[in-house]
Amino acid sequence: MTVSTSALLKGHYDATRALGAKAISSDFSLEIEGFEQSWLKCKQFPWPQTAPAGEIEVPMPLGSMMYQAQQSKIAHQGQISLLEDVAGSVDQMLVNLIAKGGYFNAKVYEGTPQQYLRVKRIVDCFIQVDDPDRDWENRSQVLMITGTAFFHYFGEIGAGNSNDYR
Repeated sequence: MTVSTSALLKGHYDATRALGAKAISSDFSLEIEGFEQSWLKCKQFPWPQTAPAGEIEVPMPLGSMMYQAQQSKIAHQGQISLLEDVAGSVDQMLVNLIAKGGYFNAKVYEGTPQQYLRVKRIVDCFIQVDDPDRDWENRSQVLMITGTAFFHYFGEIGAGNSNDYR
């Protein structure tokens, strides 16, 4: 490891500070259409991004090659965690979603539904739920329902209603 001068480190510090406050992973909310009152129950959800789905290898003369970007990725998946409460509302919400065909649309906020920097709309979502382990000796852990969320994201970003949602 090198030992850098204070002046060099101060320059890196100033450049990093100039970029602004860093986004924190927890600064998000998921609001499922039809279940807007339950937005506080989502603990974990994948942040939708737009990017190529991968690379296409293109052969070139003399055994060389290059890459081209694939079509943009619109089908996404990732872990979801929902906090259950005494009323069993997450369990009932999942039953209600199945009764409606299993699919839902949602909004993912950078902030909360009341104050946010931006919002991303996702469509045709469904959740594959893992069976939660219930432990009758454990009195120190909230019941969490986890699984995998599958959804489509087409790059729809809405402007926020706050410059600083904190």
